[in-house]
Amino acid sequence: MAKTVTFLDSRYELYILPEARNKMELYCDLSDGEIGWLAFVEKFDTQGFLITDCVLLKQEVNGTTTEIDPMALIEFWNETPIEKQCKIKCWGHSHVNMSPTPSGQDDSQMEYFKDGNPWFIRLITNKKREYNIDIFDYANGIKIHMDQADLKTFNPAESEMRKNIEEEIKAKVSKKTYTTPAKTTTPAKSSSTVWSNSKSYYKGGGKKKGAESTKPMLEDIDVKYVGSFDEILNDPNYWQDVLGK
Repeated sequence: MAKTVTFLDSRYELYILPEARNKMELYCDLSDGEIGWLAFVEKFDTQGFLITDCVLLKQEVNGTTTEIDPMALIEFWNETPIEKQCKIKCWGHSHVNMSPTPSGQDDSQMEYFKDGNPWFIRLITNKKREYNIDIFDYANGIKIHMDQADLKTFNPAESEMRKNIEEEIKAKVSKKTYTTPAKTTTPAKSSSTVWSNSKSYYKGGGKKKGAESTKPMLEDIDVKYVGSFDEILNDPNYWQDVLGK
């Protein structure tokens, strides 16, 4: 019965530096037959693994196989600094134009890398940029399979630039906000008519032409509020003031 394992963290994520990826793809593009290489891999913080460089060794190839020269392998190992020897953790090769599905020989080869390695990566690709990748976690008895979508290019310079630009945007760019003016209430106009029973008001007793006054115009006027103009016309007091002697 098939079993499914889901990881709740990023411990098996796989990244590759741009230069390492370019070298690997050029190996495939410029070779007519199969071609193999080894790669340096580092633990990438808590995010998984990072392929930092690929190395091409002396080998014999044909359309379906590749055999690395044993002496070239020993020479490569001896020339590699001791602190980097433990980082030789990936074997990659091309299937030219065929599917990158592992062969029986590919599976047998991984038994060889099991000796002395807690984990090792097998990467198979082709000229179509198709990938078949397996992380063999020998220490925990797990094999993790992934394809091209899971191999992510990590560019340190681009990542640093992205971080700097994110900080610059936060510092210099803000969202424009709009303030709605507060509503003002206009007093309702009164329907009442104002008139005065002061004789001086109706007969020009108020401010004379050319005269200067600092007093309000209605200071000495008696004011009566009415509901309509008809009330004024029907009020005898009004006519007395207008026509009075």
